Amino acid sequence: MDRRASFATPSFADPSIRVKIPDQLPTLFEPQNANATPNPRATRSRSPADGDAPPSPEHRLTVLALQLAVLEKAASRLGTLAFVWATVVLLGGFAITLSPTDFWCITGLLLIEGTRILGRSHELEWQHHQASRARAAVRAFFWMQLLSASACVSLSLVRLIHQHYGGTEDARSNRAAALNIFYGLALAEALLFLVERALWEWKVGHRRLLECVADDCNLAGAYGQVVVRRFFYDSYSRCLNGSILDGLHMGLVSYAQDLITAGSHDEQSLGAGILVALAESDRFAEATLRRIGVSAPTIERLIEMLSWKDSSERDVRRSAAVLVSMLTGRKLVALRVTGIPGVIESVASLLYADLDELNILGLSILNKLAQDHDNCDKIGKTRDLLETIISYSSIDHALASPSPRDMRLKAVKKSLRVVKRLADTTGDTGKLLRRELTDIVFTVSNVREILQRHDNKVQSELHQLAIEILTSLAMDEEAREIIGGTGDVVSVLVTTFLPAAFTTKECQQADAVRVEAGEALAMLALENKKNCGAIILALGGRIGRLVDALNDPVVVVGAARIMHNLCSYSGDEWQLLLRGVTVGAAKVLRSITVEKDKILNIFIGLAAQMLRFMEPGELRGSLVAARVVDTVLARSLVQVLRDYSRPSMDVPRARRYTIELAMALMQSDARYVALFVELGMENELRSVAMTTSQLECFNVFSGSVGLSRRDTSVCSVVKSALELMNKVLYCSSFYTL
Repeated sequence: MDRRASFATPSFADPSIRVKIPDQLPTLFEPQNANATPNPRATRSRSPADGDAPPSPEHRLTVLALQLAVLEKAASRLGTLAFVWATVVLLGGFAITLSPTDFWCITGLLLIEGTRILGRSHELEWQHHQASRARAAVRAFFWMQLLSASACVSLSLVRLIHQHYGGTEDARSNRAAALNIFYGLALAEALLFLVERALWEWKVGHRRLLECVADDCNLAGAYGQVVVRRFFYDSYSRCLNGSILDGLHMGLVSYAQDLITAGSHDEQSLGAGILVALAESDRFAEATLRRIGVSAPTIERLIEMLSWKDSSERDVRRSAAVLVSMLTGRKLVALRVTGIPGVIESVASLLYADLDELNILGLSILNKLAQDHDNCDKIGKTRDLLETIISYSSIDHALASPSPRDMRLKAVKKSLRVVKRLADTTGDTGKLLRRELTDIVFTVSNVREILQRHDNKVQSELHQLAIEILTSLAMDEEAREIIGGTGDVVSVLVTTFLPAAFTTKECQQADAVRVEAGEALAMLALENKKNCGAIILALGGRIGRLVDALNDPVVVVGAARIMHNLCSYSGDEWQLLLRGVTVGAAKVLRSITVEKDKILNIFIGLAAQMLRFMEPGELRGSLVAARVVDTVLARSLVQVLRDYSRPSMDVPRARRYTIELAMALMQSDARYVALFVELGMENELRSVAMTTSQLECFNVFSGSVGLSRRDTSVCSVVKSALELMNKVLYCSSFYTL
């Protein structure tokens, strides 16, 4: 989840609807906890346990394989018994007394049975290794078995019906019984095989079971039928060659994993394709990814497949990339993935190719891996990887490429997301990454290209991502200089934040982008005199445009922050123009008495700066215009200090701004000293001094790490306020005497 809340865009059917931006959105001006936001995929209702889950579609195949194997094994056992009976009893005991007809019938039946067994073994072998080819050979073996079984039925049935075994009555009695038993066994064996074949043809041929299972498993098409047919024959072979229950426990996922980890090159491709089909199915995705995620050999082989470079391996490489992309979306599995040596290099290899789906998958995987702090460090240390990621963010290069437009824009978007994730990294790693990203000469210029495009080809989401990157990079002091010194960046941000005019629909689409543009401008103006001047010039010297924005609920926070930083950090040459901020004093003073939380916080800070530009007596006029009396304003400030008896993560500068405004009021009008004394301001100030923390010492936060430390501590501000109160009181007492 992004550090900023998502903006819900209302339906365009109602032109009166505007997006209301909440005043509690976390930004870089407030610290954020390191607790990861729950993955929406993980918070969904979990699928039932494997034991309680309904049977999978391939279970119908394994059940059929079990049924066929039972019939085949029964037929084979009868055939073995018939062979033993013929060799031991008939040919051994009655060989001399057998009639030539029976001798040759027995011999023929044994040869025919041997032919059927030979055809069965070869059919299974060809089906296993040539599931997609040589169907003529398979059909030949099929007819060989069918004809052999039919011949056995015919010959055995004829001999059993005729009962002409020859010889004397005494010699014929035992011999006839022995022959009847043999012919009966041969008939039963052949009939069982024909029943097996009938069941096979009914289920596979008439009911088209293989095609139905392929469709249910998201394995439609010729490829899917090949996969399912091979799975079915392998299950059948396991039932025949081992226990009849061996194949019953087979599943497509475990089967595909076996192909990937222990199969040949072609089998690995087949296994990867099976897993992708199941993982892309809404019905089987959860269970499939869960089983892959706990199989270290499968994950390792998928990572290895990412670096396959041969053109014939393109499809399997794509399948592996899709699976890795899905797996890295799960936090625990992503940790297993990143524990494999060389994983970042393997993923990076997807980027070094012509613009296609592999590039997009590579960027998607990097974006998901970058959710982990350690992975960001690895990405930054991988040779030439940052430059390659940045190269995909060039909108001009992308739109000039012959690749499909949607794919090109998707590559730009994925690249921006990775860069944003890296720029948002906290701690020392984040500082280093922001510096490295800014040092790449194409980073800021590529972002500018995106912001300069306003046609339908460039979506507003790209604009927002681009501006968020600038905001994050601007946490670094040197980066602020580079961004502000890149031509047209500041003016484009100002135009985005305060567009001249647009329709209601365009306004709805641009609200989120405007909010982000305001935050970027406020960040660029922080402690940077040069950028403050550039913003004022981009406004055409009309500070009133920012004052007017205070009435826009969408960008009121951004406008107030920008004005506060302009007043705080602009040079002396801009002081005359900045006097225009006092036009909004009535709005700000009124809001201080009625607003809460973030807007209250930023308006208090802005009011303290406005008083610096007011002439004597101008404050009283602003209060009259705001319909606020001195006592109410003073009481509101004291109440803020009481409400925030401890530093707040949501508004870490609330107490500092309140004390600064109180000092400005006392310096402007001595009457406020008496009001503050009467309302108990001194006790609140001493309480603030006893509860200060590092939280109140910084302007910007990277996660929970403070950046841009303030020169003056809160304790010093409190001390100055108390000294001012005592000084004014002393002077008043002296003049009274």
